[in-house]
Amino acid sequence: MTGRAGNHLSGVDRVLRTLAGPASRDADDLGRFPRPMINALGRAGILGLTLPIRCGGGGHGLAEAAQVVTQVARVCGSTAAVLQSHYAAVAVLAEHAEPDLLREIAAGRHLSTLALAEEGRPFAPVARPREHGGVVDLHARKNWVTAAGEADSYVWSSRAVGPSGASTLWLVPASAPGICIPARPDGVGLRGSATAAITADPVQVPASAVLGADGGGVEAVLSTVLPWLCALNAALALGLAESVVQRSLECVNGPQPSWARWQEPPPRQPEVRADLARMQTQVDVVRLLLADAVRATWQEPAEAQRRLLQLRATAGEGAVRVAELGMKVCGQFAFRKDFGVERRFRDAHAATYGQFPADTALDHLGRLLCDLPLLG
Repeated sequence: MTGRAGNHLSGVDRVLRTLAGPASRDADDLGRFPRPMINALGRAGILGLTLPIRCGGGGHGLAEAAQVVTQVARVCGSTAAVLQSHYAAVAVLAEHAEPDLLREIAAGRHLSTLALAEEGRPFAPVARPREHGGVVDLHARKNWVTAAGEADSYVWSSRAVGPSGASTLWLVPASAPGICIPARPDGVGLRGSATAAITADPVQVPASAVLGADGGGVEAVLSTVLPWLCALNAALALGLAESVVQRSLECVNGPQPSWARWQEPPPRQPEVRADLARMQTQVDVVRLLLADAVRATWQEPAEAQRRLLQLRATAGEGAVRVAELGMKVCGQFAFRKDFGVERRFRDAHAATYGQFPADTALDHLGRLLCDLPLLG
């Protein structure tokens, strides 16, 4: 491909070189949403990367989205987390939303996100909606919503309106009456991602805002949302881990403090070399699992689910382990905010949670092994 569709990584690189330094510092220091980065990525065609070319999008898929999230996560985990949720939401919208909305996304003027988790249940909504006169009332408290109060729309789950089916997906505009966004919490990791719990008491949308069929939410979540969420969360973890390894190598091979002149240089210390090897091995494992899981999405669904769930759990835990070793290897440098390792340490821990936590992925994998339904 040529043009915008064929140059997505170079477009991301240009944005990162221009804005990433100030944006990532503000995102972490101030808990500020990286709006300049998101707008610039939108103008570069990155928000519409995975939409069909007929809608003005890039025509790319999950593999390319994972590349983008990894590349951004090396510099700013908060921006990568926002892109992760946006791409997972767009995967649903690409199948069910109106063409006008898809063109707005492709033009970089619309950011979407997911609102699926309730009461510790990632994909099993609790409250049943009520329809009256062509309007649907959605009651819920949605947890771990990324870009809360910043996104232009939410892919929202509820119980089915009718008697059949477990859940239904809706397109909820940010301007919908009844949506309550709390004051932004002062989080520990991914502080600029605007992740929060939002309340609908109720949110009112037209009945036409349904995405797909009433009661068809479970199928959409398992076939569309789950693969994108697992793969892109792993891409986020991979980018964070890669950046920790890079900073650790710079620390070990760079100038050492004056008080260290009485000890062996770090590259000559076997325990330092072993820790660096462990870090790099973990990064390579996650990278291979990610590539394998993305390829598996074209294979038999049960096998693809197994590999994606393994990937989600392994990548999250792997990034945390790499970050912990980075703190050890870098020593006093790891605790300096300007060096960036402690920020990745916090971001890696935060990334193991979200709307589909690593522990839940392990539970779902166990369900598959025990021949139980994933959403039983």
